[in-house]
Amino acid sequence: MKQYLDYTRRLAEATPESRNRIVDFWRVVAILVVVFGHWLAASIWLQPNDEISLLNSLEWIPYAGWVTWVVQVMPLFFLAGGYANARGLRKVIAGEERRRAWITARARRLFTPVVPLLVVWVVLIVVMRTFVPSEVVYAGAMSATVPLWFLAVYLTLTAAAPLTHAWWRRRGPATIGILAAVTIAIDLARFAFDVPGIGWLNFLVVWAMVHQIGYWWSDRDAAGGLPARTGWSITAGALVALIAVTWIGWYPVAMVGIPGAEVTNMTPPTFAMGILGVIQFGIIIGTQPQVRRFTSRMRAWHFVVAVSGVVMTIYLWHLSAMSLVAAAGLFTFDGALFRIEPGTTAWWLTRPLWLAILSVAALVLVLVFARFEWRISDAPAPEHRRTVTIGMLLIAGSAAAVAGIGITTPDAVVQWSIPVAALAGAALLGALPRRPHH
Repeated sequence: MKQYLDYTRRLAEATPESRNRIVDFWRVVAILVVVFGHWLAASIWLQPNDEISLLNSLEWIPYAGWVTWVVQVMPLFFLAGGYANARGLRKVIAGEERRRAWITARARRLFTPVVPLLVVWVVLIVVMRTFVPSEVVYAGAMSATVPLWFLAVYLTLTAAAPLTHAWWRRRGPATIGILAAVTIAIDLARFAFDVPGIGWLNFLVVWAMVHQIGYWWSDRDAAGGLPARTGWSITAGALVALIAVTWIGWYPVAMVGIPGAEVTNMTPPTFAMGILGVIQFGIIIGTQPQVRRFTSRMRAWHFVVAVSGVVMTIYLWHLSAMSLVAAAGLFTFDGALFRIEPGTTAWWLTRPLWLAILSVAALVLVLVFARFEWRISDAPAPEHRRTVTIGMLLIAGSAAAVAGIGITTPDAVVQWSIPVAALAGAALLGALPRRPHH
């Protein structure tokens, strides 16, 4: 770990003046909110009759729906992604890099760290099902791998980025309006006309809209940036809009799934989630002076660089840390760790201990698996566009399947077609971890 911190300190000290540190800062903020938010939301209760209840802390937090407006930070990832992809596509636009090479390079960076996650969980499922109740194995595997939904969407947006960015260059902010209109039309079909399944299209359309805002951010940044007052105006206008559409009842208040709620703004996303993305974009612009000052401090910037270097590993493994701690805690010391009834004063007082245990477990997993985030193949991209297309379909499709139906059945039987498809797609794209250099 000391070697990594020394390495990232040198990187931080060598950061060029041209780098937009604000993008990195908000990406780190987003990952930390996601990690601690997921950990705090999980409530495991081993009842006096030894029945295991898997609950959500939002069930007993007052005004939980409004709280989710603060803790739902997924739009930040897509805003930062749009910004980064716009910058990265410059070489493609200039004809210095082929599109398939650009897509392949990004697919490798995104999916190479996923390979060990899938392999480890396949092994864990096969081993644990012999002595752990199948429902616990299933719940643990689903909890640990559900973050792959983000990879499924983001990989798709990355594959389409050369096309969506070309569209942006032709039509500019109108592309955001068009996607917003499509989102509203899909919501209308879903809620007013009960068209089955159509809402799932918004997993691509809503996040594509937020991704396009990232293109706008990149363009304006290259032209000198937007003033902070413009950011706060954007935030105020979008906040009024979000309050209006939720107050009227067109959309639910909660921005994450809350048990018992019939409709969610997240699964699948609605136009309300897109508005939240606009609010967050305005906050990014409005806080630019303060964030610039903060990230100009070497200690703060070193922290941002160090976390950024393992951000995919943290995202992929933080729920595995919780699943493994839960499995260990349930079957040791008579499950004492989970005997306290969730929502009680005693339960709240033990949350710092819970977060500390999970932080240690997550740190161990990051120390073990972060190396795969750096073992990205530098082999040439596949020669044929068809190979890249098939590879992207396989890895994005398998990521969606893992998040949607699970890598295991409720009986704790591995659904082998999913990990096999993932590994096949990774092999086609060269996204399998390369061997370390000696």
